[in-house]
Amino acid sequence: MRYKKENILPLNNSEEKPSKLRPLKKSVEEIPPLSDWTDEDLMLAFGEGNEEAFVELVKRYEKQIFNYMYRMVNNWHIAEDLTQDVFMALVNNASRYHPTAKFSTYIYTIASNIISKEWGKQNRRPKFFSLSHWFGGDKDVDDLEKGSPAEYLADPNFDILKQTEHKEVSEAINEALKKIPPHQREAFVLRRFLELSYEEIADILDIPIGTAKTRVLRAERALRPFLSQFRDYKG
Repeated sequence: MRYKKENILPLNNSEEKPSKLRPLKKSVEEIPPLSDWTDEDLMLAFGEGNEEAFVELVKRYEKQIFNYMYRMVNNWHIAEDLTQDVFMALVNNASRYHPTAKFSTYIYTIASNIISKEWGKQNRRPKFFSLSHWFGGDKDVDDLEKGSPAEYLADPNFDILKQTEHKEVSEAINEALKKIPPHQREAFVLRRFLELSYEEIADILDIPIGTAKTRVLRAERALRPFLSQFRDYKG
């Protein structure tokens, strides 16, 4: 096919200003780094085969999920296995993922379901929290969550970090938590240790927001009497 000369646009014409053209795609320089992506976008990208997006999600959530698992089972090796199960579930469900809720809600829902299955499978009850991990405990759990559970008991008079010996307090709170029903304990962990909103907790546990608040409140109330003996201790 031959083109007529008059149909060929001039390459340079000072009398004609070219129209603004939208680029077909962003240049590499314009694509933000994965660290700037939202969790939801990372998961969607992973569902499309972007493995680097999954690596970024692991970096963001590995410690948080492990911390949650460890607080619930108080066993380092079991917590590691359950954490791996959570990320394997992400892999298996990546192609079916739709961001209908916050990604944090999505991943903690998976973690909660895995905890429930673990307890049912092994008929295991956790040994509950050990406060030694807030007082320079083993490995790096200290780095996962800073602060003392005493700060979360909704009572300004509690200051266990300054008032008692580590082992004695640890035993006291373990005894207190043994008396808290699992559904209250889980809501307490999600709220006070992982600092999730009540809305997120309600979505994760599939309960009304008011119920989530009630469970946390009842857990806190159950803890206070068992720790009152340390109120005036000057250790």
